[in-house]
Amino acid sequence: MDNTTTQKVVFDERYTLYGLSYPEAMQLVRDRLPEYRDLKIALSEETGDLLISFHTEEEDQRHFNRTTKLFKKEFKEFIMTPPNTSLESVFFQLMREKKYHVSTAESCTGGLLAARIINVGGSSSIIDEAFITYSEDAKMRILGINKTTIKKHGVVSVECAEEMARCLKKLTECDLAVSITGMAGPTGGTEAVPIGTVCVGIAFLEEIRTFKKWFSGDRNAVRNKAASFALSESIRWMRCDLKK
Repeated sequence: MDNTTTQKVVFDERYTLYGLSYPEAMQLVRDRLPEYRDLKIALSEETGDLLISFHTEEEDQRHFNRTTKLFKKEFKEFIMTPPNTSLESVFFQLMREKKYHVSTAESCTGGLLAARIINVGGSSSIIDEAFITYSEDAKMRILGINKTTIKKHGVVSVECAEEMARCLKKLTECDLAVSITGMAGPTGGTEAVPIGTVCVGIAFLEEIRTFKKWFSGDRNAVRNKAASFALSESIRWMRCDLKK
């Protein structure tokens, strides 16, 4: 009796995309990538990252190779990671290469950004402090932001995010300080600040950038997308700095 089993040949590649919405990415896949029966292309944003994956179990890799090569050409400006590499791993490599240190101050994300950074082994070499400043009092007491900023602009504002990042950088003396404040829901939204609104502040070296975004989905989806956005924008900025 022959007890030998045939092991399937599997080829998988996964990439993180940035700068596209899920519907936009889906349309680009339909418009620019060929369809082959033996190749499965899937999109997902369940983790907060927009992921595209290529999968085949055929021994003949021609369609797989042809498609992934075309993908890298057509999606070049949107690809954030090498194949099968997480966003936080790319972040870690950039930080370690320049011997930078990062600190975070999070509100609506409740530590999700810090957790993703710490997911990577060796992260103690790049992160020293991470704060969850959920309440207005915590933002003022721990970070030292001005009460007037919150009173005038609101806690979910680019002004608040900017001051959070600036104060965090001064407090921790880090190279990169990232702040997140937002309205994740399911209640509390207003016409001016609807649920899904998130503001991010990034203080890097001597500059500060702020962003105001709206993310779709339930509470967890908004939080995950916000953390992914902050991580992606930090990577983009550091990459630009490395090119100088």
